Amino acid sequence: MVEVVSKNKKSQWLGIAIAGSLTLMLCLTINYSAFSDLSKESSENKDLEQRIQGVTTENLALQEQIHFLKNDPATVEREVKKFGLRRPKEKVSVPTNK
Repeated sequence: MVEVVSKNKKSQWLGIAIAGSLTLMLCLTINYSAFSDLSKESSENKDLEQRIQGVTTENLALQEQIHFLKNDPATVEREVKKFGLRRPKEKVSVPTNK
């Protein structure tokens, strides 16, 4: 009779150990999945912050360029010459190919 009780206790502890192991593995799987998602989103967040910084810098440069185009005649003249335009009665040198 003592042997039967001992087997029942061992099988009971074995069942508890298996259930505990499965619960532990399930928790580890869920946590690993959450950690992977967090790492991915953190990396994506850093990339987006860098893109925002780049666009903000470009925006400030464009605002500065707009300001100079509105208020600085020398800047306007320099930009106009890039398109090959000139003032009336202004002589422009033309390169010749030989």
